Order: sequence, then C-alpha cells, then structure tokens
Amino acid sequence: MTPFALYVHVPWCRHVCPYCDFNVHAAARVPGAEFAAAVARELAAHASAPPWAGRPVATLYLGGGTPSLLAPDAVASIVDAARRTGLVADAEVTLEANPGTVSDASLRGYRAAGVTRLSLGAQSFDARLLRTLGRDHAAADTPAAVAAARAAGFVNVSLDLIYAVPGETVADCEADLDALLALAPPHVSAYALTWEPGTPFAAWRARGRLRAVSEDDEVEMAARIAVRLDGAGLARYEISSFARPGFESRHNTRYWDGSDYLGLGPGAHSFSAEPFPGRRSANERDPARWAAAVAARGTAIAAVGVLTEAQARGEFCFAGLRRIAGVDADAFRRRFGVALATAFPAVERLVADGLVEPAGHCLRLTPRGLLFADAVAATFV
Repeated sequence: MTPFALYVHVPWCRHVCPYCDFNVHAAARVPGAEFAAAVARELAAHASAPPWAGRPVATLYLGGGTPSLLAPDAVASIVDAARRTGLVADAEVTLEANPGTVSDASLRGYRAAGVTRLSLGAQSFDARLLRTLGRDHAAADTPAAVAAARAAGFVNVSLDLIYAVPGETVADCEADLDALLALAPPHVSAYALTWEPGTPFAAWRARGRLRAVSEDDEVEMAARIAVRLDGAGLARYEISSFARPGFESRHNTRYWDGSDYLGLGPGAHSFSAEPFPGRRSANERDPARWAAAVAARGTAIAAVGVLTEAQARGEFCFAGLRRIAGVDADAFRRRFGVALATAFPAVERLVADGLVEPAGHCLRLTPRGLLFADAVAATFV
C-alpha cells in the first residue's frame, strides 16, 4: 500500500519553443473537457489493477506542454478523479503554467480546483533572451503572474530559470537573478540550456546560426546562481532545484528517491519497483491515438520494459545522485539486498577522485562532483 506519485501530461502549447524536445503539440484550441474525461478514464483503469490498485496517491503534478491552457473546470475534473482514486488529504498538487497564459480569474479557479503549488516557466526576465528562446510571453508577464497567483491564495509558487542561453553573458545572468529574487519565490528551478538532438536549436547550432556560451561562462553562471539563491535562503536540495525550508517539491523528490510513479496522458511514463526489480512503461505519444486507445481499452500503454537488476540498481543511483543529500545507501540495501559499494566497486575510485563522499547513510556528490554530475552518474549506468 505504498503511496505513489501521479503525473498528468498535458501535451499542448500555443507554439513549440525551438529548444524543447518534450512531447508537445502546437494547438490553437485545447480540448480540455474531453482531455480531462479521458485522463479520469485512464486513471480508473490503472487503479483497478496491480500495481496501482488500492494504493494512496501522494502527489499530483500536471506538466506539459502548457497545463495552464486548460480551463479551471478541466483541472478540477482531473483533481477530483485523483481524489476518487485515493489522493491523500494534504497532497501537493502542482500545475505548470506559462506566465502569459494565466489571469486573475483562471488562477482563482485553479486554486479553488485544489491546486496547491504553481510552477511558472519564467525562463528569463530579459526580452532579448526570451526572444532567443522563442518564448511567447513578455518579461513583465512573470511579475504580473506571481502577483496574481499570490492574490489568488497561492503561497507555494516556483519559478523556472534557464541560463547559458545563446548570447547571454554572466552580467545578463546576474540581472535575471536580480529580477527573480525581487519576486521572493519560495522555490526555484534553474537549468542550463541543453541542445537536444532533433530540435531547431540543435540544427541552428550546427549551421552556425546559434553559438553556445563558453564552458567557462556556463560554469560561472551556475556558480553565481547557487551562491545568490543560497544567500536568499533558497537551499539547493537537487542539482537544479532550490527551496526555502518546507517548499521542496514533494512530487519531484519521489522521482529521485526511487518511488513509484504513474504517468497519464500522451507520452507519459510510469515506473513501478514491483514486480522486482522494476517495470517501466510509456504511453502512446500522439494525442489522438492516446485518446482513441483510452476510449477503447482504458489505458494507452505503447511500450513496456522490464528492468534487469543491474539496470534497476544503476537507475536508483543515477536518480539518487541528483539529490544534494545523495543516494540513500540503506534504501539501496533494502531494495537490492546488497551494499551499494559492493554492487558498484567504482565508488571507491570516485571517492578517491573527490567526486563523491559518504554523508551519514548516503553517498553524495561533492562540490567538485556537482560540476561533473553527468559523468559521475554514467559510472552507475
């Protein structure tokens, strides 16, 4: 009866940003009521069978895409479906939103629907950088959205920031931090721009239309972000996540600590540790085909993968190392019946190289290891 996390993927955006490789589709109209009904049907189907039947839902996260394109009534329908399935009374319910897509009325509606946490995709406060990123909101939209969210009763408001944007300087990054911290958010997610294969950004870089910032500047930006946010009382608890005490994302933490999660909607992914050593599945990506599959059989699973024990061990460590606290070695032993250092002899070398260190019952990245987090994680997978 272990609780699980519930994710709902809303696959529509007003337009697709050129750096994005998520499962998103440009749409002038979002079929909100139909989508919410299909999500409820999909959830009911999963909740009637193992491994999800009878288990409480610890957190609910509506991500995308742009979930704030859904009307509050549609969001309320999804939250109500989760409650019928076993959403716990004090659950964290997150809605991702783009600053230019919310209003005083919609934010009041989301709050009334049961949303407790708002994640705003600010990305930058610089009009030039927003244009480079292809964002369709203005720099002034984010402060307006934060003010409206607080007026609607939201205390837990997170802001996303992207740094190392083509053309960005360290001074630009500092200016973004000034603007962000002026809004006093209790949670911030700060991501270095990634050049994902198959995106317009990757193609433009290959043709010389865009140029990545220097590695030195990117490292300097990351360092200044960490220092400035820490100085503002936002402690780093995950590689890209910073929060005031009590405002850490409960939903995302469940991804990093190896908990089970169920994904609903087009292209959503799920993970269950049972049957041991673990099982992954992915939904049909196309929204129309996903909806048709849900209508026909209740679920829309398009691919299933059963992990080997070696894969499960590696993924447990790969995800756990994202946490500043590190991988829980006691939990590793309970799940896999072997000590982490025994399963991965390379840990000794990583410790000797100053990349990881024991910290109580955890194994965590050192400050130096944070700079090479991807390379360290690759040791385990």
